[in-house]
Amino acid sequence: MVFQLVLSFVFAASLWLVWRRYRQQAVGRLIALLWTLGALGGFVLAWYPDTATMVAHLVGIGRGADLVVYLGIVLLFVLVFQLHVSHVRLERQLTKLVRKEALRDL
Repeated sequence: MVFQLVLSFVFAASLWLVWRRYRQQAVGRLIALLWTLGALGGFVLAWYPDTATMVAHLVGIGRGADLVVYLGIVLLFVLVFQLHVSHVRLERQLTKLVRKEALRDL
């Protein structure tokens, strides 16, 4: 019960942060909705853990905990890839800017 309350607090805090960042226009509507969906799913799994097992059986996975771990790994992979793409894009923009400034100083 204590763990469920802690998880509920964490998911509620994440929802508050995501929608605050959305109001500040730091994240788009789609991203905010996806994070909301994830947090709501987390609420459901925290309070009804058998739901994960039921869904896991539907997709051919033995345990609900395994399903959660697999989905977490996939999510982390996608997020790391997105960070990598953003990093490369920022590097390119910085290189262009530095090159432009260097040529202007000539």
